[in-house]
Amino acid sequence: MTARIVVLVSERIDPVSGRATRNRNDALAAALALGLAAPAAVQLMHAGAMSEAVARDYLALGAPSIELLDIAASAPSDIVSPLAAALASIPLILTGTRANDHYGSGVLPFALASAMGRPLIAGVIAVQAEGAGWIVTQALPKGARRRLKLSGPAVLAISPATVLPLRHSYADRIAGRITHRGAPPPTLAADACSVQEQRVPAARRLQPLAAKVAQSGHARMQAAVGTPASAGGTVITTGSAEDKARAVLHYLREHALVTF
Repeated sequence: MTARIVVLVSERIDPVSGRATRNRNDALAAALALGLAAPAAVQLMHAGAMSEAVARDYLALGAPSIELLDIAASAPSDIVSPLAAALASIPLILTGTRANDHYGSGVLPFALASAMGRPLIAGVIAVQAEGAGWIVTQALPKGARRRLKLSGPAVLAISPATVLPLRHSYADRIAGRITHRGAPPPTLAADACSVQEQRVPAARRLQPLAAKVAQSGHARMQAAVGTPASAGGTVITTGSAEDKARAVLHYLREHALVTF
């Protein structure tokens, strides 16, 4: 393999139609890699079987080929070990944050980095080549950003907040190659694929808190201290300034607004 950058991609099961589609998180990782190096230096890879339609959708991003890594039938759930062996000579590995948007587990980047003995940088939004290494921009909470200088092999998990255009070239979709490493996996029928999927109910969108009744700050304070806001008052139009000040001070003390 002559690729300098490998992007791990996966299928996404649409929660509405149940059809296999391209995963946006992995597509962002592929677009970032294609903007970082020449297309010939970028290789897309998927562990296991993938439908040709989904593979062609990834190739439409501009990658010259996608490689499907055959997984042994004796351990179909173990994809970390064959991936680690296949990617041992690749200096930079990019993945999406998780496979199926917010329904996926997001464990693969961490497990792969641990198996390969490499550092993992999560939440990556930009990568820039600098000599033999890279400058990685990482998104932190509250909008903060951190730039890291990377000089050795690493695994990068691309943040879904990355702003990149996802191109779709029909010419690249047709011209791209789909290759297999190992024996080609058997083609599964559409009915067989639907049996393997797992439907997860969509998470309910959180509703922002809102006041049932619009009230002023003084009315809310009165309700908090247990005194109705409409308890009445006194309008003083006569008397000296001292009498008026004494009445105001009495009101403040009565409502526990002052302690003197």
